[in-house]
Amino acid sequence: MERKKVANNLIYLLICCLSGTVIGLIVWCFLRLMNLGVELLWITVAEAVDFKFYPLIVCTIGGLIIGIYNKKTGVAPEELQEVITKVRSEHFYPYDKIGFLLIAAFLPLLFGGSIGPEAGLTGVIVGLCYWARDNMKFGRQHLERLTEVVINSTFTAIFLMPLFGASALDMVDTDAEEAKWFRVVSNLIAIFSSFGVLILMNQLFGGSAGLPKITEFNITMTERKWGIVLALVGVICGYIFLFFEKSCHNIFYKIRRKIGVVAPAVMCGVVLGMVGSFMPFTMFSGEESMVTLSESWSSYGAGFLIATGFVKLLMTNMCISSGWKGGHFFPVIFCGISIGFGIGMALGLDLDFCGAVVTAGLLGTLMPKPIMVCILLVIIFDLRMLFWIILAILLGSLIKHIKTKCGLK
Repeated sequence: MERKKVANNLIYLLICCLSGTVIGLIVWCFLRLMNLGVELLWITVAEAVDFKFYPLIVCTIGGLIIGIYNKKTGVAPEELQEVITKVRSEHFYPYDKIGFLLIAAFLPLLFGGSIGPEAGLTGVIVGLCYWARDNMKFGRQHLERLTEVVINSTFTAIFLMPLFGASALDMVDTDAEEAKWFRVVSNLIAIFSSFGVLILMNQLFGGSAGLPKITEFNITMTERKWGIVLALVGVICGYIFLFFEKSCHNIFYKIRRKIGVVAPAVMCGVVLGMVGSFMPFTMFSGEESMVTLSESWSSYGAGFLIATGFVKLLMTNMCISSGWKGGHFFPVIFCGISIGFGIGMALGLDLDFCGAVVTAGLLGTLMPKPIMVCILLVIIFDLRMLFWIILAILLGSLIKHIKTKCGLK
């Protein structure tokens, strides 16, 4: 009996390794295809056309395609938290339209939507996990454990950060009875398999380098005096995001009920293209824009960067509510950095310090997992910022907790 248990555990660890490898390949293929499409549409063709309002034309056409696609298929990616909530409550995620879901996740990213890829990819991969449950004997036996492994590996692959994937260890409830050390080991095997495949494929064929590393800090007593204020600015930005989220949801819900799903997607495309013609950073997920901003911030004015951050908070919610579905993680991080850099330029403070603290306060207000946020931001901004990142995250979480206790929305 003991030998059989050991053999099953070894097979399970092998499956975890294989799962991480497959997830890494899926994520790399998706992101690589997306980057090639964006390069063709937004660099090669855009340079050939050389027209100021090119984003308006492309985004409007994109909105029409997305709207028609949504209407014909009835498929759209769900946000990351919605995927996890459904898995927790229903112990199931539909997989009958995985191919349609993959295209639905791809289209808004291709046409410049201010969204991240994490939502659509997580839904696709979790759906494949439940397909394995229903079609493979081993999947039926080990699904509860494997679902957690799959989600954590997906986080690692998308963000290209093993520690971030490991920090999500308890995001999915599991009824599986197993030693904690075995659970951790199985997750780490899958996480590093996924990470290794991404690194290998990027080295061989090129691809995303992940989020930028911002490490040029010069923190003086002047910056420290502004630390709490900057954290509060981040928290305020978080509540502005939530206000935009609620407002956009209500507005586009009413529009969909009256005139269908195509019109909201086209309307969003028009607005996104018009805004993007003058403020290009408000488009796309923000991953590449973070790198550009960190390297050439001096080319922009303080007011422009602050305005870009707030407008992007609005555009992300407009995209998600109108049918340009995707995640908000990458855009929100960019918004925090952009607003923080703008404030730093205006006040003569260290830009990286301001970007880190504002982003931490913003994410601390929006994200339910402070430890995940802390690990992510320390990896981006440097260990020297740990105290201020923790302070800003806790401030955002504390204010959110107080509002909840007081019954405020």
